[in-house]
Amino acid sequence: MKHTKREWIPLYNFLDRTRLTAHLSEMAARGWLLTSISSWSWKYRRTEPRKLKFAVTFFAGAGRFSPAPAPGLDTFRDYCAQAGWQVAASMDQVQVFYNEDENAVPLETDSALELANIQKSIGGPLKKSYLALLVLSLFQLGFGLWRLVRDPVDNIGNSSSLLSTGAYLPLSVLILWGLLAYRRWLRKAGAAAETGAPLPDLPSAKWLSILTMVWSALLVLASFATVSRSAGMVLLLVGMLIFYLLVGVLANLVRKGLQRLRCPAWGNFLAIISLAIILTVGALAGLMALVIGNTGTDLFADHPAAETYTYQGITWSVYHDPIPLRIEDLTEVDYDRWSTEARVDTSFLGSHGEYRQDARLGEGQWPELRYDIVTVKVPFLYNLCKQDFIDWVARDNDQIPAQYREEYRSVDPSPWGAEEVLQVYIGNEAVNQYLLCWPDRLAEVHIPWDWDLTAEQMTVIGEKLAAG
Repeated sequence: MKHTKREWIPLYNFLDRTRLTAHLSEMAARGWLLTSISSWSWKYRRTEPRKLKFAVTFFAGAGRFSPAPAPGLDTFRDYCAQAGWQVAASMDQVQVFYNEDENAVPLETDSALELANIQKSIGGPLKKSYLALLVLSLFQLGFGLWRLVRDPVDNIGNSSSLLSTGAYLPLSVLILWGLLAYRRWLRKAGAAAETGAPLPDLPSAKWLSILTMVWSALLVLASFATVSRSAGMVLLLVGMLIFYLLVGVLANLVRKGLQRLRCPAWGNFLAIISLAIILTVGALAGLMALVIGNTGTDLFADHPAAETYTYQGITWSVYHDPIPLRIEDLTEVDYDRWSTEARVDTSFLGSHGEYRQDARLGEGQWPELRYDIVTVKVPFLYNLCKQDFIDWVARDNDQIPAQYREEYRSVDPSPWGAEEVLQVYIGNEAVNQYLLCWPDRLAEVHIPWDWDLTAEQMTVIGEKLAAG
């Protein structure tokens, strides 16, 4: 028979005291008495079933980083014990008591003093921590959106980047709800304190918390799915999760140790920050060493090579990926040892594919083919992606003479079968780089510089890239 049990992530707000204490009384009636509480679990020990009355109160001096036990806490508990209230469990400012007398005098009898104590003990710290988390979450959301708008071509299909940004969305909603709910509760509590009525409860956001955790779990699973083609990246992601868990566990152990040593709150806080920085720097150094040590291998490659060859002492990769447009579609060549590489990233916003066809080095002068295809699923991103292609060509124009500046200019789209076609000009000289535009697709293609494209070749390129 088990003599202890845990409730993982109970999701009770400590100001939702009616529901919380009713739950603890029900557990006691079933023979389980609360013995400790933490952010992630509550622990119970088996006892004889008893009818107990529970109460939750707060002690302002017992902060997260303050020396433990806090000055005056033992005296406060002694006063409570004289009234029959025994300590069941505590966590920082939160103090949970029980009393065998169901008609015992409540711990708090003055609503105004109780409200002042709540604001001092948990209200102020709660708002500060929530606001700090909100700023961090909004910064991450804003940075992700800024990166998407600034560089849409490279980010439209980047599932990992979009997932990391999306992870902060439910957290931001939960934080905003918590802040607004506390503000509404504070108004109601203030009105109750003025009349001497009992303070109201602040309802627990159980379902919102559950949805946030489900969302987070789905994001983790989606992150694994996006890197599943690379064993090294899967191991790296697992290592990151273990690292975050390790940092949390070590930081908590150090915090509790320094509390017992009576370290000042500011010193404890700085020690935790220093520990996190040291561990992060160490982890980054280890990661860099791992990456450098595996240079030239496919450990972290999400797209392993089909084969390799050596030329002038250097190992080169060869790919056999299917690509929508090949050199053989445009001209006859007496060569069949091509490397054809396709790197395609897809997300709910669209996809970005980078394609190339190369001959092996040292096997003659053969033409090369490069092109990008962007498919846009969200219309407002179309013009951003198009402008991104245009701006990239002109990115260095402010640093070079006018006769060497590059820009896209409109040309006749009819041979290509596209709605619009732009061609790169260097000064007044046209080069074989084109941007083909369809309603939901863009394709930038680099044709061998010495080719004079025929109308038939333009048609083939347009058909292949529109369908690819």
